[in-house]
Amino acid sequence: MRIAIRSPDHLGDAVMALPAMAAIVDRYPETTIHGPPVLGALLAATAFPTVLLRAADQRAEADVAVILKPSFRAAWQWRHIPRRLGLAENHRAALLTDPLPAGVDEHRRDGYARVAQALLGQPAQRKPEAYRRAATAAGFIALNPWSPSPTVRWPHYRALADDLSRDFDVRFFAGPGEQDAVAHIAGPHPLTAGLPLIALAAALGDARLFVSNDSGAAHFAEAVGAPVLMIHGSTDPARTGAGVALTGGPIWCGPCYRKSCFLGVSCLQRITAVQVASAVRRALAGDSFGLAPPR
Repeated sequence: MRIAIRSPDHLGDAVMALPAMAAIVDRYPETTIHGPPVLGALLAATAFPTVLLRAADQRAEADVAVILKPSFRAAWQWRHIPRRLGLAENHRAALLTDPLPAGVDEHRRDGYARVAQALLGQPAQRKPEAYRRAATAAGFIALNPWSPSPTVRWPHYRALADDLSRDFDVRFFAGPGEQDAVAHIAGPHPLTAGLPLIALAAALGDARLFVSNDSGAAHFAEAVGAPVLMIHGSTDPARTGAGVALTGGPIWCGPCYRKSCFLGVSCLQRITAVQVASAVRRALAGDSFGLAPPR
Protein backbone atom coordinates (compact mmCIF):
# COMPACT_ATOMS: atom_id res chain seq x y z
CA MET A 1 0.00 0.00 0.00
CA ARG A 2 1.42 3.35 -1.04
CA ILE A 3 1.10 6.09 1.60
CA ALA A 4 1.61 9.82 1.08
CA ILE A 5 1.59 12.33 3.96
CA ARG A 6 0.93 16.04 3.50
CA SER A 7 2.83 17.65 6.36
CA PRO A 8 1.72 20.93 7.96
CA ASP A 9 3.68 23.89 6.60
CA HIS A 10 4.57 25.85 9.74
CA LEU A 11 7.50 24.65 11.83
CA GLY A 12 5.56 24.36 15.08
CA ASP A 13 2.70 22.42 13.49
CA ALA A 14 5.14 20.13 11.68
CA VAL A 15 6.85 19.40 15.00
CA MET A 16 3.51 18.58 16.61
CA ALA A 17 2.81 16.19 13.72
CA LEU A 18 6.14 14.35 14.17
CA PRO A 19 4.78 11.51 16.38
CA ALA A 20 2.00 10.81 13.88
CA MET A 21 4.35 10.86 10.90
CA ALA A 22 6.95 8.73 12.71
CA ALA A 23 4.36 6.08 13.56
CA ILE A 24 3.20 5.87 9.95
CA VAL A 25 6.76 5.66 8.60
CA ASP A 26 7.56 2.93 11.13
CA ARG A 27 4.72 0.82 9.71
CA TYR A 28 5.16 1.84 6.08
CA PRO A 29 8.84 2.71 5.43
CA GLU A 30 8.20 3.60 1.77
CA THR A 31 5.87 6.44 2.76
CA THR A 32 6.47 9.76 1.03
CA ILE A 33 6.11 13.02 2.94
CA HIS A 34 5.22 16.21 1.10
CA GLY A 35 5.98 19.58 2.70
CA PRO A 36 7.93 22.86 2.57
CA PRO A 37 11.76 23.04 2.39
CA VAL A 38 12.07 23.39 6.17
CA LEU A 39 10.58 19.91 6.53
CA GLY A 40 13.77 18.14 5.44
CA ALA A 41 15.84 20.14 7.91
CA LEU A 42 13.33 19.40 10.67
CA LEU A 43 13.37 15.66 10.06
CA ALA A 44 17.18 15.61 9.97
CA ALA A 45 17.47 17.68 13.16
CA THR A 46 15.15 15.37 15.08
CA ALA A 47 16.81 12.13 13.94
CA PHE A 48 13.64 11.16 12.08
CA PRO A 49 13.69 7.84 10.18
CA THR A 50 14.87 8.07 6.58
CA VAL A 51 11.89 8.92 4.39
CA LEU A 52 11.22 9.97 0.81
CA LEU A 53 10.64 13.73 0.79
CA ARG A 54 8.67 15.56 -1.84
CA ALA A 55 7.89 19.22 -2.46
CA ALA A 56 4.60 20.44 -1.05
CA ASP A 57 3.12 21.12 -4.48
CA GLN A 58 4.36 17.91 -6.12
CA ARG A 59 1.57 15.62 -7.25
CA ALA A 60 1.23 12.63 -4.94
CA GLU A 61 0.82 9.16 -6.41
CA ALA A 62 -0.50 6.95 -3.63
CA ASP A 63 -3.30 4.66 -2.52
CA VAL A 64 -3.81 6.53 0.75
CA ALA A 65 -3.34 10.21 1.56
CA VAL A 66 -2.80 11.33 5.15
CA ILE A 67 -3.55 15.04 4.95
CA LEU A 68 -2.20 16.56 8.15
CA LYS A 69 -2.06 20.10 6.77
CA PRO A 70 -5.41 21.45 8.02
CA SER A 71 -6.40 23.37 4.90
CA PHE A 72 -9.12 23.06 2.27
CA ARG A 73 -6.54 23.56 -0.48
CA ALA A 74 -4.44 20.58 0.60
CA ALA A 75 -7.49 18.29 0.54
CA TRP A 76 -8.53 19.65 -2.87
CA GLN A 77 -5.08 19.08 -4.39
CA TRP A 78 -5.08 15.43 -3.28
CA ARG A 79 -8.68 14.61 -4.16
CA HIS A 80 -7.44 12.20 -6.87
CA ILE A 81 -6.08 9.73 -4.28
CA PRO A 82 -8.56 6.90 -3.59
CA ARG A 83 -8.50 7.08 0.22
CA ARG A 84 -7.99 10.40 2.02
CA LEU A 85 -7.74 10.79 5.82
CA GLY A 86 -7.72 14.06 7.73
CA LEU A 87 -9.47 16.23 10.28
CA ALA A 88 -12.83 17.55 9.11
CA GLU A 89 -12.11 21.25 9.49
CA ASN A 90 -12.00 24.30 7.24
CA HIS A 91 -15.01 23.08 5.23
CA ARG A 92 -13.16 20.13 3.71
CA ALA A 93 -15.05 17.11 5.10
CA ALA A 94 -16.64 16.35 1.70
CA LEU A 95 -13.16 16.09 0.14
CA LEU A 96 -12.07 13.36 2.57
CA THR A 97 -13.09 9.71 2.38
CA ASP A 98 -12.26 9.30 6.08
CA PRO A 99 -13.03 12.63 7.78
CA LEU A 100 -12.35 12.69 11.50
CA PRO A 101 -14.17 15.19 13.70
CA ALA A 102 -11.93 18.06 14.79
CA GLY A 103 -11.58 18.28 18.57
CA VAL A 104 -12.57 21.73 19.80
CA ASP A 105 -10.37 21.66 22.93
CA GLU A 106 -7.88 19.11 21.65
CA HIS A 107 -4.14 19.70 21.44
CA ARG A 108 -3.04 19.79 17.83
CA ARG A 109 -0.54 16.96 18.27
CA ASP A 110 -3.39 14.76 19.54
CA GLY A 111 -5.47 15.61 16.48
CA TYR A 112 -2.63 14.61 14.20
CA ALA A 113 -2.16 11.41 16.22
CA ARG A 114 -5.85 10.52 15.78
CA VAL A 115 -5.46 10.73 12.02
CA ALA A 116 -2.49 8.36 12.15
CA GLN A 117 -4.40 6.02 14.47
CA ALA A 118 -7.30 5.89 12.00
CA LEU A 119 -4.84 4.57 9.41
CA LEU A 120 -2.80 2.26 11.65
CA GLY A 121 -5.51 0.94 13.96
CA GLN A 122 -3.41 1.73 17.04
CA PRO A 123 -2.30 4.85 18.92
CA ALA A 124 0.49 6.89 17.32
CA GLN A 125 2.65 7.72 20.30
CA ARG A 126 6.25 7.17 19.23
CA LYS A 127 8.39 10.29 19.12
CA PRO A 128 11.50 10.62 16.94
CA GLU A 129 14.75 10.23 18.83
CA ALA A 130 16.01 13.56 20.16
CA TYR A 131 19.01 15.00 18.33
CA ARG A 132 20.88 16.45 21.30
CA ARG A 133 22.93 15.64 24.35
CA ALA A 134 21.73 16.17 27.90
CA ALA A 135 22.12 19.64 29.38
CA THR A 136 24.10 20.18 32.57
CA ALA A 137 23.47 22.45 35.53
CA ALA A 138 26.22 24.70 34.19
CA GLY A 139 24.27 25.32 30.98
CA PHE A 140 22.60 28.52 29.86
CA ILE A 141 19.06 29.88 29.74
CA ALA A 142 17.90 30.50 26.17
CA LEU A 143 15.47 33.34 25.46
CA ASN A 144 13.46 33.38 22.23
CA PRO A 145 11.66 36.76 22.23
CA TRP A 146 10.52 37.36 18.67
CA SER A 147 7.24 36.74 16.88
CA PRO A 148 5.75 38.75 14.01
CA SER A 149 2.40 38.73 15.84
CA PRO A 150 2.09 41.27 18.70
CA THR A 151 -0.51 39.09 20.44
CA VAL A 152 2.11 36.34 20.80
CA ARG A 153 5.21 38.49 21.44
CA TRP A 154 5.74 38.99 25.18
CA PRO A 155 7.28 42.48 25.61
CA HIS A 156 9.50 42.10 28.71
CA TYR A 157 12.37 39.84 27.63
CA ARG A 158 15.03 42.51 28.23
CA ALA A 159 13.89 43.03 31.81
CA LEU A 160 13.79 39.25 32.28
CA ALA A 161 17.34 38.90 30.96
CA ASP A 162 18.60 41.70 33.20
CA ASP A 163 17.09 39.92 36.20
CA LEU A 164 18.23 36.39 35.37
CA SER A 165 21.74 37.36 34.27
CA ARG A 166 22.64 38.18 37.87
CA ASP A 167 22.57 34.44 38.61
CA PHE A 168 22.68 32.59 35.26
CA ASP A 169 24.24 32.58 31.83
CA VAL A 170 21.50 34.07 29.63
CA ARG A 171 21.57 34.02 25.83
CA PHE A 172 19.12 35.33 23.25
CA PHE A 173 18.27 33.35 20.12
CA ALA A 174 16.90 34.68 16.83
CA GLY A 175 15.72 32.85 13.74
CA PRO A 176 16.55 33.74 10.15
CA GLY A 177 15.63 37.35 9.41
CA GLU A 178 15.04 38.18 13.08
CA GLN A 179 18.54 39.29 14.10
CA ASP A 180 17.99 43.06 14.04
CA ALA A 181 14.73 42.91 15.97
CA VAL A 182 16.12 40.56 18.61
CA ALA A 183 19.41 42.47 18.90
CA HIS A 184 17.38 45.56 19.80
CA ILE A 185 15.64 43.59 22.55
CA ALA A 186 18.77 41.82 23.81
CA GLY A 187 20.92 44.92 24.25
CA PRO A 188 24.22 43.85 25.87
CA HIS A 189 23.22 40.22 26.32
CA PRO A 190 24.73 37.54 24.02
CA LEU A 191 22.79 36.77 20.85
CA THR A 192 22.90 33.70 18.59
CA ALA A 193 21.10 34.27 15.29
CA GLY A 194 20.18 32.54 12.07
CA LEU A 195 21.23 28.97 12.89
CA PRO A 196 19.94 26.20 10.62
CA LEU A 197 17.84 23.67 12.50
CA ILE A 198 20.57 21.03 12.91
CA ALA A 199 22.96 23.66 14.33
CA LEU A 200 20.20 25.00 16.57
CA ALA A 201 19.51 21.49 17.88
CA ALA A 202 23.19 21.12 18.74
CA ALA A 203 23.34 24.59 20.34
CA LEU A 204 20.38 23.77 22.56
CA GLY A 205 22.23 20.74 23.89
CA ASP A 206 23.58 22.92 26.70
CA ALA A 207 20.36 24.83 27.37
CA ARG A 208 18.94 24.36 30.85
CA LEU A 209 15.70 26.03 29.81
CA PHE A 210 14.24 27.53 26.62
CA VAL A 211 11.96 30.49 27.43
CA SER A 212 9.80 31.46 24.49
CA ASN A 213 6.58 32.81 23.11
CA ASP A 214 4.20 30.31 21.49
CA SER A 215 6.35 29.68 18.43
CA GLY A 216 7.72 27.06 16.09
CA ALA A 217 11.12 27.47 17.72
CA ALA A 218 9.69 26.49 21.11
CA HIS A 219 8.07 23.35 19.71
CA PHE A 220 11.34 22.50 17.97
CA ALA A 221 13.30 23.03 21.20
CA GLU A 222 11.00 20.62 23.00
CA ALA A 223 11.31 18.09 20.16
CA VAL A 224 15.10 18.04 20.48
CA GLY A 225 14.93 17.59 24.24
CA ALA A 226 15.32 21.07 25.71
CA PRO A 227 13.06 21.95 28.67
CA VAL A 228 10.63 24.67 27.56
CA LEU A 229 8.78 27.42 29.41
CA MET A 230 6.22 28.90 27.00
CA ILE A 231 4.58 32.29 27.62
CA HIS A 232 1.05 32.45 26.21
CA GLY A 233 -0.94 35.50 25.20
CA SER A 234 -3.63 35.03 22.55
CA THR A 235 -3.08 31.25 22.31
CA ASP A 236 -4.31 28.37 24.44
CA PRO A 237 -1.65 26.07 25.96
CA ALA A 238 -4.17 23.22 25.94
CA ARG A 239 -4.22 23.41 22.13
CA THR A 240 -0.78 24.63 21.07
CA GLY A 241 1.41 24.56 24.18
CA ALA A 242 4.86 23.03 24.63
CA GLY A 243 6.64 22.28 27.88
CA VAL A 244 5.42 24.25 30.87
CA ALA A 245 2.83 26.94 30.12
CA LEU A 246 2.71 30.38 31.69
CA THR A 247 -0.33 32.60 31.12
CA GLY A 248 -1.83 35.76 32.50
CA GLY A 249 -4.85 33.80 33.69
CA PRO A 250 -8.35 33.71 32.17
CA ILE A 251 -9.45 36.69 30.09
CA TRP A 252 -12.92 37.23 28.66
CA CYS A 253 -11.80 37.66 25.04
CA GLY A 254 -9.26 34.84 24.86
CA PRO A 255 -7.85 32.69 23.61
CA CYS A 256 -8.51 34.43 20.31
CA TYR A 257 -5.55 33.36 18.12
CA ARG A 258 -5.69 36.75 16.41
CA LYS A 259 -2.52 38.26 14.91
CA SER A 260 -3.38 41.66 16.41
CA CYS A 261 -5.66 42.72 19.24
CA PHE A 262 -8.90 44.35 18.11
CA LEU A 263 -9.07 46.08 21.51
CA GLY A 264 -5.58 47.52 21.12
CA VAL A 265 -4.44 46.03 24.44
CA SER A 266 -2.21 42.97 24.58
CA CYS A 267 -3.13 40.29 27.13
CA LEU A 268 0.61 39.62 27.40
CA GLN A 269 1.02 42.91 29.29
CA ARG A 270 -0.59 41.16 32.26
CA ILE A 271 2.47 38.93 32.68
CA THR A 272 5.37 40.72 34.36
CA ALA A 273 9.09 40.08 34.16
CA VAL A 274 9.13 39.35 37.89
CA GLN A 275 6.52 36.61 37.45
CA VAL A 276 8.41 34.98 34.59
CA ALA A 277 11.76 35.21 36.41
CA SER A 278 10.16 33.50 39.41
CA ALA A 279 8.76 30.79 37.15
CA VAL A 280 12.19 30.27 35.56
CA ARG A 281 13.87 29.87 38.95
CA ARG A 282 11.19 27.41 40.06
CA ALA A 283 11.63 25.41 36.87
CA LEU A 284 15.41 25.28 37.34
CA ALA A 285 14.88 24.15 40.92
CA GLY A 286 12.92 21.15 39.66
CA ASP A 287 9.39 22.50 40.03
CA SER A 288 8.83 22.44 36.25
CA PHE A 289 5.44 20.75 36.40
CA GLY A 290 4.04 22.58 39.39
CA LEU A 291 3.80 26.06 37.92
CA ALA A 292 0.46 27.80 38.21
CA PRO A 293 -0.63 30.76 36.08
CA PRO A 294 0.56 34.03 37.64
CA ARG A 295 -2.12 35.95 39.54
